[in-house]
Amino acid sequence: MPGASRALFALVALAACRTRPVPADAAPAMPTTTNPAGATLLYPTAPGSFVDLVSDARGAVVAIRATTPVKSGPAAMFPGAPESTGDVALGTGFLIEHKATYVVTNDHIASSAPELRVVLPDGGEVPARVVGRDARLDIALLAVDAPRPKTLALGDSDDLKVGEWLVVLGNPFGDEVSASAGIVSATGREIAGSMVPGRAMGFRTFLQTDARIHRGNSGGPVLNTAGQVIGIAVASGDRLGEIGFVVPINRVKEVLDALIDYGSVARSWLGILVRPVTPALATSLGLGKPRGALVTQVIAGSPGLKAGLAVGDVVVKWNGHEVTHSTLPWAVATTPVGKAIEAVVWRSGAEHTISVTTEKMPE
Repeated sequence: MPGASRALFALVALAACRTRPVPADAAPAMPTTTNPAGATLLYPTAPGSFVDLVSDARGAVVAIRATTPVKSGPAAMFPGAPESTGDVALGTGFLIEHKATYVVTNDHIASSAPELRVVLPDGGEVPARVVGRDARLDIALLAVDAPRPKTLALGDSDDLKVGEWLVVLGNPFGDEVSASAGIVSATGREIAGSMVPGRAMGFRTFLQTDARIHRGNSGGPVLNTAGQVIGIAVASGDRLGEIGFVVPINRVKEVLDALIDYGSVARSWLGILVRPVTPALATSLGLGKPRGALVTQVIAGSPGLKAGLAVGDVVVKWNGHEVTHSTLPWAVATTPVGKAIEAVVWRSGAEHTISVTTEKMPE
């Protein structure tokens, strides 16, 4: 047999071996396991597919539309389409239950048109009312009239670890739910830094994933392998290989009541920048072990300066709770504006208690 023929025969034989069916009783059963919160994981390791997970969740994933065509929506992401392509499609949202039934989506989607409509999983289209918006987290809450809707359970984004599987769901045009899968690339917990005035939360405090997130599934749910929402997808671009960003669901849960009750979020601020306390720094300061948040800058006129905080202080407790450089900014931000709080500061080798009155974070 000529050499070329032998090579072709070998390839055909190899393909036949690869496609030969495996008897059912010979296939190993997929192991079951639980996550730290005790929820059963559908796919504890690299899965063969996420079919069941997507099938179970798709009934709570909706499309957000404008009443008139808008530019640069999901329709503009198709190959060859100009950025100015007009369509009524805006993006994705998903249904949750919190005091009542609401649609969660991105703020940049909710603010794209004066009138919004939601395409429900059964194909029905209903008007949507904006209940609350938080531009800083890029989330919005919508109210819709949806009889007996399916809703998604909210998980715990603080439990996530780098390397865990995620599934991103989208429904940009209201006719089919799309899915992409990837892993947690970064959690953002260790580099949270501080919350300072400005429109958006720093992207380094978002979850990061290699799952594809484009304009179509922006605003959609990001699920863990237990089928719980651990974040909201935020589109970063439509080119392959771009990092996908996800708003951690724990940040969302912290502001749901404010969005429902007041329509917006009034955050407090301290006006300081902090960084981690390293083992070497803890030893030099006499802390014994790394703890607290090291103050590296105090902004002029800020509540922190008025309370007497100084560069080199280590904030170890806020309102009776131990804090770190990553938890202090959120503890301050969720403190009611104008409330007097006791903070414990390590200074000159001893703990000192100071009183801090929070102020509303400047826009």
